[in-house]
Amino acid sequence: MKVLLNKAIALLLLGILAACERYADDYKDYLNNQEIVYPGLARNVRYYAGDLRTMLVWNPSPDPNIDHYIVRWNNGINSMEVEATTHDPGDSISVVIPDLNEYVYSFTITAYDTEGNTSVGQELNNVRVYGSTYRSLLLNRGYNVSHLYDELENGDIILHFNRRDTLSAGTEIVYTDNSNQERTVELLADTNDVLLPDFKFGSAVRYRTGYIPEWGAIDTFFAESYDELPTIYRSVLADKSLFQPMNLPGDIGSAWGWEMPYLWDGVSDVDFGFHTADQDYPLSFTIDMGQSATLTRMKLWQRISGLYNYGNPKRFEVYGSNTPPGEDGNWAAWTLLGTFTSTKPSGTDRGIVTDEDRIFAEAGENFTFPAGIPEVRYIRFKILEPWGDGGTRYFHAQEISLYRQQR
Repeated sequence: MKVLLNKAIALLLLGILAACERYADDYKDYLNNQEIVYPGLARNVRYYAGDLRTMLVWNPSPDPNIDHYIVRWNNGINSMEVEATTHDPGDSISVVIPDLNEYVYSFTITAYDTEGNTSVGQELNNVRVYGSTYRSLLLNRGYNVSHLYDELENGDIILHFNRRDTLSAGTEIVYTDNSNQERTVELLADTNDVLLPDFKFGSAVRYRTGYIPEWGAIDTFFAESYDELPTIYRSVLADKSLFQPMNLPGDIGSAWGWEMPYLWDGVSDVDFGFHTADQDYPLSFTIDMGQSATLTRMKLWQRISGLYNYGNPKRFEVYGSNTPPGEDGNWAAWTLLGTFTSTKPSGTDRGIVTDEDRIFAEAGENFTFPAGIPEVRYIRFKILEPWGDGGTRYFHAQEISLYRQQR
């Protein structure tokens, strides 16, 4: 009985072994007796955004048998073949996919070798494509309202813009020169100022700003339309012979023989000018220019013997009116034309004046009125703070020049 049981067990084991041997190679029937080969994968797959297109970039597989790649999108409905131009992982392969919609896409990149074997493929998701919707949101870069431009002696002008938006790529500025030719200059993204050579005063200046939607984008998007700057007219010196002092209630009087008319006598290099009496700040004084004008800029010379000190003005406001001021000295009828702060080039403490400071001050400091201010005949200064210490209770200056628009 025991012998029969052992024989039965032996026969069963032989049957199992035979069955295993029969199925072990059955998979070869499905592979035509060939092994599966997977070409190497692309690495570091990335994209760079564009205008209804995108650029895909990857580092190639070192597999020398890879012949090309297939890029698929829209769930495989669309595809593009890309030649494997290199097998060096240190190189890059790129392809621009055109004719896309403003949408977020997913792409699959599959490698093919010379035998037709395919890699498992890599997906690149959240690829954003930009277009008209993004463009409609763009705004042109803002200009410096309080200091739009500087006029150079040769007739050129320098425009001043506000700091750029992070993704601003530059601003295109179109203007007319003195030969009536249209010219275009570019305000670079990382600068605030741009030169307009041979500018024709009184002509239109229009501009539009370009942006990149993402860092590394392959296309620049410009705002849909140009904006126009306020008209820029040539500046000419206002006729000082027409200036007359006015003495309104609340205004400060003169002292030490330094009368107000010395402020516009044309002498800027002598230590003499207008000096007020003592009074707590703010201090005010008024001038009748003798003619109505739209002011563009002003040049002020400090008292030489006290540069950036004592009663020389540090912060002040200028108001204007085109109608005779009321006899009560009320400020309600006056329009603020500009608020200004004097600049000390060296930035050193009070009492220290460098050669740079002296050269700058002795040339007269320029202050530019904002664009769009009204035409005025009467101007009123309000001195808010002197360069001197807290005990200073007076104002002084040697000379002032006012410039107006020439139309």
